[in-house]
Amino acid sequence: MTTTTPACHGSTVGTKPINDANRLGLDYAAEAGCFAYNGPIIDIHTHISSPRAAELFLDAADAYGVDRCWTMTGLENVGPIRASLPAERKGRIQFICVPNFTRREEEGTFTTRWLRDIEDFYAAGSRIIKYWCGPRGLDFDDSPESPLRLDSPIRLEGMKLAYETGYRVFMTHVADPDTWFKTAYADSSKYGTKVGQFVPLERLLDQYHDVTWIGAHMGGWPEDLDWLHDFLERHPNYVVDCSATKWQVRELGQQPERFRQFVEANPGRVLFGTDIVAWPTNTDPDPENPDAGHGFDLYASRFWALRTLLETGYDGQSPIVDPDLHKVDPSVDPKATAVLRGAALPASVLQDVYHDAAAKVVAGMPLD
Repeated sequence: MTTTTPACHGSTVGTKPINDANRLGLDYAAEAGCFAYNGPIIDIHTHISSPRAAELFLDAADAYGVDRCWTMTGLENVGPIRASLPAERKGRIQFICVPNFTRREEEGTFTTRWLRDIEDFYAAGSRIIKYWCGPRGLDFDDSPESPLRLDSPIRLEGMKLAYETGYRVFMTHVADPDTWFKTAYADSSKYGTKVGQFVPLERLLDQYHDVTWIGAHMGGWPEDLDWLHDFLERHPNYVVDCSATKWQVRELGQQPERFRQFVEANPGRVLFGTDIVAWPTNTDPDPENPDAGHGFDLYASRFWALRTLLETGYDGQSPIVDPDLHKVDPSVDPKATAVLRGAALPASVLQDVYHDAAAKVVAGMPLD
């Protein structure tokens, strides 16, 4: 049985001001009640950096049925965010161990400080650790020992420490959109090929075979679901999340039937995630840039777009500006949005993607 899209879905077009997170003028608060699935949702991939950002994020999460989320937040912000949550929201935001990227220029952020943070995050209740190694990290340091390479000496030391400390869920970001490899990463002598990004990951998946690895952003290759399916077949300890909303809408929206087949063929292996970036600079209106999108609209747009992709048969424009369209083809309007075609996943599959797959991954983890 498949879910049906309530008649009200998309009916609020043109009722709200236009901004980069809402080119359709949707009333996101009203639209939230227009989805058929009404069970709890776990968002396994967010970035919430402050108490104010957490407040507005949870307002949007409440509207869209997101019960819990895991966030990549600098250690120094964990305490303030937890302390700011009212009793009814306690435990809904959990923390993933990451370096503090806002201090990337400071000595030790990705080395000595990072090793201390691994243990301190664990003491604070974190049980998921993230290894970000997108190719653009080489712009920061492109040496063979760069701490942003997945298999650099310091990363391997930190991975061993994390395992010994007790982490059994590792998250990785190893590749970026095909559009970036056509533009920003066109110099393969520096950035390598896309498939080459996965070579060290495969070695580490085998080495840490009793760890669950979450591949962020559909493993980094939503453009080729055949390749990704084969990768999952080779590595039973690997799961993926559907975060990076603009990217997933653009690529999975081009192949909704193949995407539905992929999810159905890999039960328990696809987790819901948005990659919402909730920072102080995008939680309140910006009078200098009113088109930027902010606060509730910014966060709700990601929930709306991904839920539309996953559970409806919608066929139309995404409400979110996608800069990659203009980067690949400069003749395209910089404010263009991708075509969004929904995969209309069956109800039982939605339950797995939205909740059960992630619940299995985080089972037994301490909650605030």
